[in-house]
Amino acid sequence: MTATLSIRNTSLKDSLFITTIDYYNTGGDLVRNYLDQAIYLRPMESIDYVIEQQDTSGGSGANFIIDWYSKRPINPLFQAVMVGGLGAQAFSFTTEGIDVEAP
Repeated sequence: MTATLSIRNTSLKDSLFITTIDYYNTGGDLVRNYLDQAIYLRPMESIDYVIEQQDTSGGSGANFIIDWYSKRPINPLFQAVMVGGLGAQAFSFTTEGIDVEAP
């Protein structure tokens, strides 16, 4: 399956600052970091990261950890969309991010 991580700033007024996007495999090992430095998304801006179908480094239980902040309270949306197919049949599903406790 091809997976797409979608990060959406849902604020109409404030920027979303992202300091870390880390990709972990099924065993909990860090596979790769997607950011060398912090980025920001302007109000209502989105960004996507694609894990191609041939990239099996994450395994079936891969995870992203995203560290973010904003100057005022906002509710960004973190989603993953997985798409695959077999012959003439296609399938897809989505999942949303959850808060996890920072170490």
